[in-house]
Amino acid sequence: MKQWNGLLQKEWIQWRWQLLILAILMVTGLFVLPTFAGVIAADAITVFEITMVVCFMAAAFGSLVPVISFVIMFNREMKRPDLWLHSTATTTTLVGAKMTMAAFIGAGSLIIPTAVVAIRYAFMQPTVTTFEELLFFGSVFIGFLFLGSIMYMVVGFFFIVLDQMFKRFVKGFSIVITLILFILSIRVYGEVISSSIYKRVSQFGKIDFMAIKNPTIEIEYGYFAYTDTIVYTGELMSAALFAVALFLAGVTLIDKQVKL
Repeated sequence: MKQWNGLLQKEWIQWRWQLLILAILMVTGLFVLPTFAGVIAADAITVFEITMVVCFMAAAFGSLVPVISFVIMFNREMKRPDLWLHSTATTTTLVGAKMTMAAFIGAGSLIIPTAVVAIRYAFMQPTVTTFEELLFFGSVFIGFLFLGSIMYMVVGFFFIVLDQMFKRFVKGFSIVITLILFILSIRVYGEVISSSIYKRVSQFGKIDFMAIKNPTIEIEYGYFAYTDTIVYTGELMSAALFAVALFLAGVTLIDKQVKL
């Protein structure tokens, strides 16, 4: 545990000032941009509605933050793999610490726009929706974005390891091979999850969020309707197992092919 905490502390010390500056810029932008746009739009749309749209876009981008953060941290260490990989910590621990740090960064990038919307709501008290509905649908949205961001990060890890492995043999051409394999893998993955066999195996444990919440958010001149709110426990378990398998495969490749 001390080793794990030490690795996390090392990552925080390396990146804390950059992260704090980015967080300040993000908060400032999410408050200033909607306010400025609201002045331009006059009465056509409220500042709160603009804030919701801008924060929605920021949160959507936030789903890519963990994979971007991890790639940056990983590439930095791979400039001197002899120092990073040859330590008392296992490769699983070294990579896991970086993924954990990247996940924390990703969580922060999702929490910030959520907090901005909540603060705007508290001070402006808009009639667009109730706080309970905003909290419910916002929590579901942010929760699934975060889970998706973890999956993106694990996939990114696997393919960046492939790139490092190919780089030993084809140098700069490795990125082309990796991109081709990535595109092919997307096609294969799409075929698998759309197959009848996969659906029969994974579609169990149905969870319908609308069974516990009204499927509409009332607004001043009508409502927004929500659909496709059903997820399956089997699909979540399959995604989790797939992520674990990719992680272990990536670690194995580092130990067998990349590690000097």
